[in-house]
Amino acid sequence: MGTMNPKTNQKLTGPEKAAIFLMAMGEEQAAKILAQMDEREIQSIGNYISAVSDVETSTVDQITREFFTNITSGIGGGLGVSGLDFLKNTLLRALPADKATEILNNVTLPGEDLGGGLDTIRMLEPKVIAQFLSNEHPQTAAIVMAHMDPPLASATLKEMKEEFRTEIIYRLATLERVSPQVIRDLDEALQSEFRTSGAISGSKMGGLDTAVTVISELDRATETSLLSNLDEIDPDLANEIRNLRFTYEDILKLDDNGLQMVLKEVQSEDLLMSLKTASDEVKDKIYSNMSDRAANMLREDLDALGPTKVSEVERAQQKVVQVIKRLEEDGKLAIGGGAEELV
Repeated sequence: MGTMNPKTNQKLTGPEKAAIFLMAMGEEQAAKILAQMDEREIQSIGNYISAVSDVETSTVDQITREFFTNITSGIGGGLGVSGLDFLKNTLLRALPADKATEILNNVTLPGEDLGGGLDTIRMLEPKVIAQFLSNEHPQTAAIVMAHMDPPLASATLKEMKEEFRTEIIYRLATLERVSPQVIRDLDEALQSEFRTSGAISGSKMGGLDTAVTVISELDRATETSLLSNLDEIDPDLANEIRNLRFTYEDILKLDDNGLQMVLKEVQSEDLLMSLKTASDEVKDKIYSNMSDRAANMLREDLDALGPTKVSEVERAQQKVVQVIKRLEEDGKLAIGGGAEELV
């Protein structure tokens, strides 16, 4: 989109107007509004905010009056701030640093054209996206999925047939760089289905890390089935994904020192809930790394735990895995090797 100067208020789209209005409000107030939006909405409006370089005062005035009819004059002197800087500061106020960084990394920078079909498809429901992609070549579907946030990609993957799902994750895992022309051609093709304009420049996308992140959002049954099918296509790749995809049952890979460190960090209610569907091997390993009194209390609480939703158990197990990953990232834990040796 570049600068918004040439456009009149009548020619601006809704997201463009919202971007200008948020910037006119200032970072603190805009952050409060962004905090009420979901990630896809933030990503969409962020694309427009990042492309703002300057806006005429008259345009700001008109947009402000549209939002607040009781205001008769707008902001004097235009915006006077870089859209990308504004977006960065605002997101850091509204979201955790890692999530803000993820969104910033995905927005289209000033000087680039915004995505058309590729941008719009991310706004659709997973079932609709799955139906659309099911009619495309798996390689095309993988490129489209590489443009989507991992949670949305995972939800879309679950809506697809098993054999097509395996084809896509294989191609997504082996995807590296896609030429700008391929992206432009794909984007233009999608525009016939979705009402928008522009094209996304080619960039690094997909790859093993993306595939692992997408798989991590799947339920256990879907993940197991997908990796089993991937074994038949590329067993080395499947094993590589398994090695990167640490699961709750991989607690068995931790040594006693490492597991004891994890147990100190995990919330007691999350540990209890996570054991509901755990294997006997995992339970025994955890009990053996606790005091006899604590282990007996945990066993009693688990026996007294009534029927529980599978989603709640999986959520608790994911929290335990997140603790393990955090300790590993901090250099305090090595999966398969416990804590680093102190000298």
